[in-house]
Amino acid sequence: MNWLCQYISTGRWGKYALLVAVMAIFTCIDTKNLRSQDLSNPEEIKPFAIDGSISVSGSKYSVSGAPRRRPPTSWTLIGSPTVSIYGVSLPFTFILSDQESDFRQPFDQIGVSPQYKWATLHLGYRSLTYSKYTLAGISFLGAGLDLNPDPLRLSVMYGRFQRAVEEDTNNISIQPAYKRMGFAAKIGYGDDKAFFDIIYLHAKDDSASLMRHPTTIDLFPEENTVLGLNTKIKIIPQLTFDGEVSASILTRDIRSQTIDSTQIPKSLQWLIDTRSSTNLLIASTTGLAFRVPHFNIRLGYERVEPDYASLGAYYYTTDIENYTIAPGFDAFENKLRASGSVGVQYDNVLGTKQARTQRLIGSGNISINPSQVFGIDMNYSNYSTQQGGSKSNLINDSTRVSSVSQSASITPRLLFISTATTQSIVVSASYQDYTDQNIFTNKYANSQTTSGTINYNISFLKEGASLGASILIADTKQSTTSTSLRGITFNGSKSFIENKLSVGASLGFTQTAISLTNSKTSTFTESINSSYRLSSQGTLSFSMYATENSTAPPLIAPFVEILATLTYTQNFSF
Repeated sequence: MNWLCQYISTGRWGKYALLVAVMAIFTCIDTKNLRSQDLSNPEEIKPFAIDGSISVSGSKYSVSGAPRRRPPTSWTLIGSPTVSIYGVSLPFTFILSDQESDFRQPFDQIGVSPQYKWATLHLGYRSLTYSKYTLAGISFLGAGLDLNPDPLRLSVMYGRFQRAVEEDTNNISIQPAYKRMGFAAKIGYGDDKAFFDIIYLHAKDDSASLMRHPTTIDLFPEENTVLGLNTKIKIIPQLTFDGEVSASILTRDIRSQTIDSTQIPKSLQWLIDTRSSTNLLIASTTGLAFRVPHFNIRLGYERVEPDYASLGAYYYTTDIENYTIAPGFDAFENKLRASGSVGVQYDNVLGTKQARTQRLIGSGNISINPSQVFGIDMNYSNYSTQQGGSKSNLINDSTRVSSVSQSASITPRLLFISTATTQSIVVSASYQDYTDQNIFTNKYANSQTTSGTINYNISFLKEGASLGASILIADTKQSTTSTSLRGITFNGSKSFIENKLSVGASLGFTQTAISLTNSKTSTFTESINSSYRLSSQGTLSFSMYATENSTAPPLIAPFVEILATLTYTQNFSF
């Protein structure tokens, strides 16, 4: 606990230590409300079962007047069987196609997660999430185990986060990478409604996994250790607290010199070799939600320090501090529903930049449904950005960022239902505006977009048929050009042979006019799709899509593109 005391005594770390303490206190308050999962009765478990589906499809593609975007012929085999043996589920997924250029293995990826009662085993290619700032959905090749006996939450995984990729100077689209292995563990108490988790993650690149060091980009082998606390607690039935705080110790180059870091507490340095490229960064989020009949509100806070990263996740937006409040209510027997959110976001959380940027984010939604026949939805959002607090004269009126982005939409609808038909009319209008308040740059950045759609559909219930039409209008104005879009679409479908056969078609036309080039582009789209149910578990389907494009004056050559696909799908269950 010495390092915790050290954090509390410093301004940067005190708030995180306080957050951890609050999370722990709320956990102790709520342990009596934690609930368990129901366990299956062993005598009701089937000895063996298999179900799922498998589909095979073939496609034919042709184009004239433009470069080909795909092979003229292709095929794909997709299967998703699930095997159950005495309650242990083994779900499989495989994809096989002629597009795979390297057939060292028949499947691109395969993974299985057998489950029995409160135990789940993960093998192969899997993706797991322990929390937002630790292990968060990254795909890995390896093994994992989840044990959730009431009320414990235990998880562990180990695998390859990233395979080694050699540099190819003839193909810059191939990004070289070191082989990366990772391990993560979670121990917790509770269930999805109320829990407290402690999470550990460690990942490290193998600096010897590449035959030669890349020359076209700067690539460094990394190492990362992340510690996280994650909780969700019901303080009282109407009030819920959730929070997470994570500390990431990241070494950007494991080949850099080993040092005795003063930035990382002594009690944590045993977790990773501290080097000149090692940093300790913090990410945290908390929320307090209050919910009673017909009303709810949530207060939220998030703070992510610059360059925060976990090698168990793909991407984070960093150097941000968010404060949000999100109320909502319903009234008149749920005929009126409203919700909204207002928040303030800052960057420069460590004060290392020349200026601090502030964003005000607000949105609101109202839905009115006085009857089954009529309803209307309204939405509005406003995002403003202001830059200020400069430390020097590097930020002035010509370079300062100041802008407002807002959007609004309204969508009324009519629905008429009878014993013979169902008809719907939906109208939508929207407006988007971006205003740059910098007098030196606004004439190049300002833009406005206005759009509207009308959709009509009618379904003939006894005949198993439907018809529809839609109209689209959109106009965009920018500093040097304006663009207008006009479009119309017709569609229809019909069922035959006691609903075994269904046929549908659509025809669309759009025209785009651009003032800068004084040109108009016309596009026709046609589609036909049908399916026939050969048996209770077998279906044969066919689809064809065609696109015809032309420009006046002919800035690009006109082209016609056609894609036809035939698919057979077989469901099975034994």
